[in-house]
Amino acid sequence: MSLVLDTLTEDHAAVYDRQLRVWGVEVQRRLIEAKVLIIGLGGLAAEIAKNIVLAGVGTVALVDDTAAPAAAPGNFLVEPEASAGKSVAEASAVTLQAMNPLMAVRVEPGPPSVSALLPPTGSQLEGGAADQGFGPPGEPAAEALRSLVSRYDTVVACGLPLREVAALDDLCRQLGKQLFAGEVRGASSFAFVDLGPRHTYTVKGNPEEKVVEYSSFRDAMKADLKAVNKRTHPLYLALRACWEFEEAHCRPAAGPADVAEVRAAVQRLVSATSAGNTAATKPLVPEALVEGFVLDRVAVALGDAKEAVQEAAQPLGELAPVCAVVGGVVANNVLRAVSHFNPPLRNLFCYSYLVRDGLGVEECF
Repeated sequence: MSLVLDTLTEDHAAVYDRQLRVWGVEVQRRLIEAKVLIIGLGGLAAEIAKNIVLAGVGTVALVDDTAAPAAAPGNFLVEPEASAGKSVAEASAVTLQAMNPLMAVRVEPGPPSVSALLPPTGSQLEGGAADQGFGPPGEPAAEALRSLVSRYDTVVACGLPLREVAALDDLCRQLGKQLFAGEVRGASSFAFVDLGPRHTYTVKGNPEEKVVEYSSFRDAMKADLKAVNKRTHPLYLALRACWEFEEAHCRPAAGPADVAEVRAAVQRLVSATSAGNTAATKPLVPEALVEGFVLDRVAVALGDAKEAVQEAAQPLGELAPVCAVVGGVVANNVLRAVSHFNPPLRNLFCYSYLVRDGLGVEECF
């Protein structure tokens, strides 16, 4: 009997034949044993989920209790005619399971949010998230989220406010879990990866184990700006300015009224970089990139109610081509991370077709 059939079922050998020829039995076995939790099911998450399910990740769990009729427009996993009475996670799970019956798709309860990890703000105490059971660490909702994350190897979170990304990253580091977090905002997208202080991997043909260290999201958002130069993707500074806005206001930048403040933060950050003295002749961060990155987040959050955003801004929401590009990159690196095979992304991926001729850039902080 062949090695493949000694270690995997005949069905596995047949379905994953091409992959087995590329990366071998041991890597495929690690994929089959992996457990991935996906929080928030918009267009980007749908692309990631599809790709890792088809690749043979053994268990994929979904968290998004949004009613299926209100699914994000980019989530192609939700079939309207077969989603009556289902949540987005339940409807997506049906489609994913049909794509690959050899793996398990689970639905975990809860909203597509990790605000349970954030301390309540004054506005929340007056009738916001605190009324939904969210609260500071130690509260039941936070403990439930901790318990949920502890049962999986890798967490993929899409569309979260940046403060929630930081809080979830803190939790994953405490529990020794891998984190992928990202968002598509119109023409631009980012993906953040934290595989912990010590991630090991090997490459094909070389059994020697390599070790890489990852920074936390908070550390990436306060990296030395002197290391930022013209080769750094402009989206990094826009992302960092949005992070500073959220830290100051305890909410994401939410529309045209906030664009000016984010733009001012970008200009201040640019002036602190090694390339800041050349910004007058050629802006390091185009204004269109900043405006779109802020306003398109509102469009994603509102879904079909985009008309609520200032019409002149023409917000785009989650663009399918951007979801496909970045979703493919993230999914490929999830496979590398859980299988410990080939070097994974370190630790920020920035993409925008508004700059750099649409080429994605990997940034390590």
